[in-house]
Amino acid sequence: MTRYIIFRLFYAVLLLAGTMVITFFMTRMLPGDPIRAAMQQNLDLRDESIVQEVRARFGLDRPVHIQFGMWTRDFFTGNWGNSLSSGQKVVDMFLQRAPVTLELFFLSLFWSWLIGIIMGVVSALKRNSMLDFGITGISIGGLSIPVFWEAIILIYIFGVWWKILPPSGYVPFFEDPIMNLKMVAMPTFVMATHGMAGVARYVRSCLLEVIGQDFIRTARAKGLRERAVIISHAFKPAAIPVLTIFGGTFGGILGGSFIIELMFAIPGLGRMGLDAIFQRDFPIIQTMAVLGSSCVLIANLVTDIAYGWLDPRVRIYK
Repeated sequence: MTRYIIFRLFYAVLLLAGTMVITFFMTRMLPGDPIRAAMQQNLDLRDESIVQEVRARFGLDRPVHIQFGMWTRDFFTGNWGNSLSSGQKVVDMFLQRAPVTLELFFLSLFWSWLIGIIMGVVSALKRNSMLDFGITGISIGGLSIPVFWEAIILIYIFGVWWKILPPSGYVPFFEDPIMNLKMVAMPTFVMATHGMAGVARYVRSCLLEVIGQDFIRTARAKGLRERAVIISHAFKPAAIPVLTIFGGTFGGILGGSFIIELMFAIPGLGRMGLDAIFQRDFPIIQTMAVLGSSCVLIANLVTDIAYGWLDPRVRIYK
């Protein structure tokens, strides 16, 4: 198992290196002048000499391979560069906005798995009942509805029509806990919808498959209570296939923060990354891509290691 973990770590490093190369050179292929795009509201940039001076200041006048080498060296030493549009250090901007996105992310991940598992278990135990049909319909709807459309509907119903929740904005938790929870209620629900529906469908199908196996019938024949049969014997092996979608759910919620933070006017990392794409702000785009990829790679690594804990049959001793 140790050798397998080392192999997976090495594989993750290779993937991360490939992500860095692709991200760096793809950003350089974006059309237009990055300096003019990032500072388009600065009237002084009409002077070409000022444009060249700013370009030299950020090192964009050097050959691309030299820029890549300098960026790689600086990135792993904690220097993520400065924003082309504001001139701020990217690491400072990241640390300022990270708590906002982390709150949304972990709340969405928590609700998607908690509600998804509960819905899947209930649907499997009440198979072919009206409750099962209702949960199945909700799951299919959750997988089908576009994120932006769901966000618009919720904003109109709860923010404009009923006026129960604020339609947009963000207040830090320690500044006003009640208002914070109200403001993140709709964004986190929208971010969790797809993952919640996917988890519910996977839990239902996997649990039904396990319940029909011989060792479950044996456990019932021994006189065990149905609750003990489900929790102690059926749920653990049923969780193994479900675990495979953890990485996908993790990445889906992380990527969904870009659209959600824009629609709900939340000043998080997703909003910062999206603004950077429109402004061709290379340092921010590159940093967001590398950090996002690292999070997904770590989630997949944790998923692989968890296989061995859930079921010894899938342990790999390479």
